[in-house]
Amino acid sequence: MTNSETSTVRQAFGAPAVLAESEARALLADLSHLWRLTYGQGLSSADADLDACKRFFDPLARGQSLRERLSRLPKTPPSLRRSLSPLGPPLVIDGGDDALLVGPEGRLLIEILEEQTGANDDLVIISPARIAAAEHRALALYRSWSLARLNQVIDLRSGRGKEVMQAIAVGVVLALLVNRSDSPDRAVIQPDPKSPESGLIDSAVFAGAERFAQVITGSDGRSTGEQRLKGGYGLSEARRRLAPKLTVTRKDGDVILYIASAHRPEVVEFVGRDLARRPALTEEKLALAFDQLTVAFRAKSGNLAHRSMTFERPADTRDLRAALLASFARHRPAHEA
Repeated sequence: MTNSETSTVRQAFGAPAVLAESEARALLADLSHLWRLTYGQGLSSADADLDACKRFFDPLARGQSLRERLSRLPKTPPSLRRSLSPLGPPLVIDGGDDALLVGPEGRLLIEILEEQTGANDDLVIISPARIAAAEHRALALYRSWSLARLNQVIDLRSGRGKEVMQAIAVGVVLALLVNRSDSPDRAVIQPDPKSPESGLIDSAVFAGAERFAQVITGSDGRSTGEQRLKGGYGLSEARRRLAPKLTVTRKDGDVILYIASAHRPEVVEFVGRDLARRPALTEEKLALAFDQLTVAFRAKSGNLAHRSMTFERPADTRDLRAALLASFARHRPAHEA
């Protein structure tokens, strides 16, 4: 057996895999002490504690959040620093300002030491199989954290996200569809908030979107600052869910918005499926919300006429209504089950 093979077998995250019973007990006590200092509480179940490690070890954590959490770590007592510092990463991390912290590998070693101390043996020997199992668990944990953002985006785009699409965002999408903004030639211009026409264009789209959201949620709507196509929440949320089906691009110096006709059936299906996830929403209420959106949109559609952006046709709006309600009805039973 080579030196590297011996080192692999005899190491558990950098700690010796063969310890005297007294050494194992001392290491267990030190790691448990450092755990309390790091997380402000004693040990719980391994699963709960590993989840708590995200406070410092989540790869998606914001730098500012980490700096604040590290600044609140208590200083590690000198005796504890002397005994644990030599272990180094990944078991023990130097957080600066005389503070050490412990993460997933340390919590997994605590679990191993709890299992294997107290047998009244002179030695505690951590088997290669037990080390491999712990390393696999740590890798699986970090992998799940690393994939969290990717999975979140995929879920949002596929309509499987934990949160339903905000009603105002659904309303914006439906208003674009009602206007038949399905190509660059029939797009709605995204106005500069400082331009004189900004309020006119925004109100034409958001009059219907807000009315739809009010019927769906029963709320009084959002602030006027969010009722805009540039920088407003409704459009931003819709783009998060529907990119790249909801196109935002430039044409002749203007930023334009449209949902390409090829994507229209897919978008209507997505919106119907997402609305079906709302437990209190009925088909009758959705039909009323769509009708109210249409009435409000038509009342303000003249605001789009001066830039030749009005393309709604009653027959197409009726088809859109029918397709939306059909999608909602198809997915409703599965949601209720």
